[in-house]
Amino acid sequence: MKLSVIVPVYNMAAGGKLEYCLDSLLNQTISDYEVIAINDASTDNSWEILQDYNRRFPEKLVIYSSKENLRQGGAKNIGLSLCKGDFVGFVDSDDWIAED
Repeated sequence: MKLSVIVPVYNMAAGGKLEYCLDSLLNQTISDYEVIAINDASTDNSWEILQDYNRRFPEKLVIYSSKENLRQGGAKNIGLSLCKGDFVGFVDSDDWIAED
């Protein structure tokens, strides 16, 4: 695995923000990467969105749900413990990236 991208997620379901972020990450032109999304005790339906994407993209998306809010740093640390890539990147859940 060349690249792991860690995405901390906290209450990003509104307005399709989380879907927009995940779509941009899962439609990359490179193939040797994984996306690790950490639900940081969201109180909206962010976790359900992550589960839906995980069902559709199990080969690319790893999900984890924290029972308590650990904030950005704590969620990123969980992601770091799960990643398999030689390189690690971070993307906020309300951002998107170009496909290449």
